[in-house]
Amino acid sequence: MTNERHVRLGSLALAATTIALLLQIGCGSCPGPPAEVPPAPEPATEPEPPAPEPPAPAKVPMLRPEGWDPIAFNRDRGNAGAIPESYHGDINGADGEAEHLGKHLPYIPDTTGLEVPMGYLALMWGDPAHGYAKHPNAPEGAEAYPRGHWYDWVKIRKATDGDAEEVETRFSGWPATGAGDSGRYLVAGGGAIEDDGGKNTIYLVELPADVKPGDTIRVWAHCLYHGEYVDFIAIP
Repeated sequence: MTNERHVRLGSLALAATTIALLLQIGCGSCPGPPAEVPPAPEPATEPEPPAPEPPAPAKVPMLRPEGWDPIAFNRDRGNAGAIPESYHGDINGADGEAEHLGKHLPYIPDTTGLEVPMGYLALMWGDPAHGYAKHPNAPEGAEAYPRGHWYDWVKIRKATDGDAEEVETRFSGWPATGAGDSGRYLVAGGGAIEDDGGKNTIYLVELPADVKPGDTIRVWAHCLYHGEYVDFIAIP
């Protein structure tokens, strides 16, 4: 009885092993999980071309060019960056010449009764004799001009294509200059410098040692709010 039981158990074990082997062999051909498909590569994109460089402001001439037109020169140079973009609409507008460009051009005022120190030249901006608006001035912190509104530097050079000295006069404030400034102020017609929006302010700028009466000078100046302006004037 025991031997018969052993035979039966052996037969069952052999059958189980055979079934397991058959299952392994059969599953060898069973399909596995689908292979992952890599994502399609993104199409190559062309790099963006670099933005074109804005035109540089025209070089400031050393000698007064033939047929000199300060309005046209300063408008063109201003549109190229010498004047802030926020002011371009004004300088290119219908009243751009008289109210904006001409307002920033220098002239020599009448200083009768005023004391101009030796070695200095008196300048104002916006000559009414040419129909230009007079240039106002304002201190730092003014409502319309939080940074202040005045010319903070003026460069004077004898108009020549040869060697010449250039002198820069600084104005760090208005209605009074600051410590270390070489510039000074006077008032045309008397009164307080703040009267009439500061339009009577006279700027006293240093003259180069090589400039004498009768010479033409180049005036290159910077308004805090409205950029750079260039013109040529004769020394009386």
